[in-house]
Amino acid sequence: MAEIKALLFDVFGTVVDWRTSVKEYILDRSPESIKLSVDWDEFIQEWRTLYYKFTSDNSKDGATSVFSSFVSVDQQYRQALDILVDKHGIESAWTEDQKDDIGKAWHYLEGWNDAVEGLTLLKSKFIIGTLSNGNLRLLIDMAKHAELPWDVVLSCELFKIYKPSPRVYLGATDYLQLKPENVLMVAAHIYDLEAAKSCGLRTAYVVRKGEDVGITVSPDQVDYFSSDFVDLYKQLTDK
Repeated sequence: MAEIKALLFDVFGTVVDWRTSVKEYILDRSPESIKLSVDWDEFIQEWRTLYYKFTSDNSKDGATSVFSSFVSVDQQYRQALDILVDKHGIESAWTEDQKDDIGKAWHYLEGWNDAVEGLTLLKSKFIIGTLSNGNLRLLIDMAKHAELPWDVVLSCELFKIYKPSPRVYLGATDYLQLKPENVLMVAAHIYDLEAAKSCGLRTAYVVRKGEDVGITVSPDQVDYFSSDFVDLYKQLTDK
C-alpha cells in the first residue's frame, strides 16, 4: 500500500465546533431583546444548511457561478444572514455594520478539544493542511484564532469550484506534488470522503457530535475510522 505523506482536512465540523462557536459569537453581539426571542440553534443550523445547498449547487462543472462570477463562502454566509434575519423577524436587531461583523463569525470558530493536540502530533509525522470550502482568508483567520498548526492552507477558492468536485481533490494533490494515493483525506462527512476516494485519495473518518446525523458510517467504508485526531495519529503510527 502506498505511503501516506500528507493529510488534508475538512474543517467545518471536522476540526472545529461551528455550532457552539457561532452561537456564542452571535449572543455576544446581540441585544438582550432578541436573545430569548430566537431559537439560535435552529437559526445557526439553517445558516449552515443554506451554505451546504450553495456549495452543493456550485460543485459541478458547468455551474454558471463557477466560471463567470465565483462567490466565496464569506459572501454566501453574509447573503444568507440577510435571508435568515428577515425570516426570523429580527431586521431591527443589528445595523448593517453589525451584520457584517456577525457574518464573520465563521472566521473565529473554536477547535474540538482534541484538535490542537492531535494536529500537532500528526504534523510531527506528516504534512498537514486544510481542504475546505471556506475561503482562504476565513481559513487563515480561523487557524490563527484556534491555534491550528497547519503546514498549508488549501481552499476551494483556489479552484473556483466547491467540494465534492474532483477538481478540488486532484488540484490539492497537484499543489502538494504528491500522487493521490499518498494523500489522506480526513473528514467527519462521508460524502466528502467518498468523493476523495473516487479520485484515488486515502480516507479517514472522524466521528464528531452533530455531524452526519442520520447517516450510518461503517469502518469498512474508509481506510481509517477514528474517534478523534489523537486516535488517528495512533492508528497511523501504530503507537
